[in-house]
Amino acid sequence: MSDPVRTAIVGCGAIAHWHLDAIERGNVPIVVTAAVDPVDANAQRLADRTGAPAYASLAAALAQRDFDAALIAVPHHRHEPLATEALAAGLHVLLEKPLAPTVDACDRILLTARAAGTVFMVAENAQYWPEVLTVRDLIRDGAIGDVITARAATFFPALDDFYGGDQPWRFSASAAGGGRRHRYRFALAAPLRVWLGEADEVVAALGRPHPEMEGESLCRALVRFESGVVAAFDAMLATGAIANQPLFTVTGTKGECTVEGSGWVKLYDGSDWKGTKVGERGGYLQSYEGELHDFARAVRTGSQPAASAEYALGELRLALAMYRSAETKRWEKVWS
Repeated sequence: MSDPVRTAIVGCGAIAHWHLDAIERGNVPIVVTAAVDPVDANAQRLADRTGAPAYASLAAALAQRDFDAALIAVPHHRHEPLATEALAAGLHVLLEKPLAPTVDACDRILLTARAAGTVFMVAENAQYWPEVLTVRDLIRDGAIGDVITARAATFFPALDDFYGGDQPWRFSASAAGGGRRHRYRFALAAPLRVWLGEADEVVAALGRPHPEMEGESLCRALVRFESGVVAAFDAMLATGAIANQPLFTVTGTKGECTVEGSGWVKLYDGSDWKGTKVGERGGYLQSYEGELHDFARAVRTGSQPAASAEYALGELRLALAMYRSAETKRWEKVWS
């Protein structure tokens, strides 16, 4: 199959344009043939950019059916109804993370996907993030020895693209399924799972320093993995200026490596106290190109994606265990 995958983008907000940027930048064999959003200005903006018609609903777009796949990038509480509608219509689906805000909703989506028999992929992009893969290779090659511990940290302000406007849905606990930790666990926890394996238990404390966030805007947690490694997980929606710090640090018996926000991996192995840059400069946004190529390849050739949709349950279960721990003030099992 050589033709590009005809795709409807369902949900035309900021993250949809990140995907579209990646399609254009990475020459991904996907062509957007429908722009779907209940907010007319959002749908029209993406329609103007792609030349695709704009629709107010997926049902209206399906009436024309000029696409074979759907990229769904909507508020989290809308994932289940729209994913099941698209899958029931026989579409291939790339669903933005999280799979859904609850385990029961995830199970229902996965059941629908199995019945549909089409490609169903969750946009878990850690498997394509260049720096994450570089660190994975450093660990595998023994560059830092045996892993002792790791840290994931993201302290960011409320970016206008995602938190601007009169009523940004990401501030809403009901629409997002949680606060800062619930939304950003995916970008942070997924790399830890790539490097350290599956999470076993967690202890967490949550806070609400951001006045507009209905849910938590601060999370401090320790995660023990099945391997026995304990990693720190820190996330905050900042209200003021913040200092530069690595997004990730992995410490081993022989050295340490970091993932910098600038898109570099640094290796500290004793040869240079300033650290040595490893690999090519990447950046989180490059992961979208690999993710979209993988989806298009699965649709066109029947290949298996780098991670199954079921794999996405790991981040959700970790997040829910963090909530339980914040309430009980004890270690909580991730898969209980």
